[in-house]
Amino acid sequence: MADAHQKNHDYHIIDPSPWPILASLGAFIMAIGGVCYMRYLNGGSFKVAGAELANPWLFYIGFALVLYVMYGWWADTVKEAHEGAHTRVVSLHLRYGMIMFIASEVMFFVAWFWAYFDASLYPNEAIQARACSIPAAPGRRRASRFSIPGTCRSTTPSSCCCRARRSPGRTMRCCTTTARA
Repeated sequence: MADAHQKNHDYHIIDPSPWPILASLGAFIMAIGGVCYMRYLNGGSFKVAGAELANPWLFYIGFALVLYVMYGWWADTVKEAHEGAHTRVVSLHLRYGMIMFIASEVMFFVAWFWAYFDASLYPNEAIQARACSIPAAPGRRRASRFSIPGTCRSTTPSSCCCRARRSPGRTMRCCTTTARA
């Protein structure tokens, strides 16, 4: 019975912490403060329960709370490491977690800029992605509804036909009107 609280594993079970709830409170205050600050910059008002909140101070209070939580949480993590609570397995997994976080951020920004450069270098392909491939009925003329390209599927899919070509210099043709040729 004396060894009921003895640690028989390599993992560190942390004590209850106030940091997650304080972080969410700080983020909420900072978000509301950001809205109030933008209203302040626009010259508008933001009243809650009769109090005028359109000023930058609520944002700064939330930002300071978030910074305090960041400092306190990391200080607790460093303190736990120096106390010996982090075994070799825990330290290895903290490193793996940080490596995977950095890798996911790199992949996110690669995907973001890939999409940006793809859309800017090939602007017609974004329109072609929305195009439908249902053939037009005989006698329909090729035109775009309301002269807005890429509105085939969203307006009348039964009367559209799109032939998208990826070749340079060719544009997409989309018929969505019901007028006779």
